[in-house]
Amino acid sequence: MAGWLFLGVDGGGTKTTARVRDEAGRFLGEASAGPGNARLGDDAYREILASCRRAMSAAGLSDADAHRIHAGFGLAGAGQGPDRDAMLARPYSFASVSIDTDAYAAYLGAFRGEDGAILILGTGSAGLAVVGGRRITVGGWGAEVSDDGGGATIGRLAVRKSLWALEGMAPLTALADEVLGEFRREPANVVAWAGKARPADFARFAPVVFRHAQAGDALAVGILRQAAGEVIMLINRLAATGVPAIAMVGSLFPPMLPWLPEEARSRLVEPAGDAMDGAILMARRAVELNN
Repeated sequence: MAGWLFLGVDGGGTKTTARVRDEAGRFLGEASAGPGNARLGDDAYREILASCRRAMSAAGLSDADAHRIHAGFGLAGAGQGPDRDAMLARPYSFASVSIDTDAYAAYLGAFRGEDGAILILGTGSAGLAVVGGRRITVGGWGAEVSDDGGGATIGRLAVRKSLWALEGMAPLTALADEVLGEFRREPANVVAWAGKARPADFARFAPVVFRHAQAGDALAVGILRQAAGEVIMLINRLAATGVPAIAMVGSLFPPMLPWLPEEARSRLVEPAGDAMDGAILMARRAVELNN
């Protein structure tokens, strides 16, 4: 295979996916690894490289081919300059590496550089509108202060309100019983776990909440109504930028859609492409700028 190759990475709070295409845009291979949020430092770097190597292997490539590859990384957590710069400063064997946020990569994949907005709902949440080349960021500041309506926030609420239920301040529903069972119904175990937990650890409770909400569990329904309100807030802000549409990105959107009112759903569209192809476009643009 002659010519340049392009690799696009989508690094999120739960998993990292990578795709390889040739110079003509033909698909060559794809693979995944663990969390690639730039704020995770060494751990994220390891998983990003693992996803790249696995995608290269799926494409029939080896480490010896890395010098032919221009890579684009769209990473959660890359909105913070120090974390982005630290990831960019790490050693790579690729011909070039471009790093931006996962939201920007998702936007490029969804709208191919035209005006539009994306809303990511996964482990975390982040919105980005691009109007006339100007970026407008909505959320995406991490699990500690942001990630409204995302899986980690839903999971954290499930744990928190299950503790309420144990103490008689909320109904002890089937959801609370299942969550508390994970910790042998001991608050001390919850505290010990939470002190080390990452966003993905909280997010694994989100599917449990959706499952119980479908059965009418009062605690689960309340959590999802709160999360839906946060998602509506993000949608309304993105719509106010004047974009023609908001593309849905992330694994949490399908189960969240029924909890959103028709007015919010009417603003949403399926993306034309995904964040991996958006990251590949980032890499291509970097090559064009340097030639």
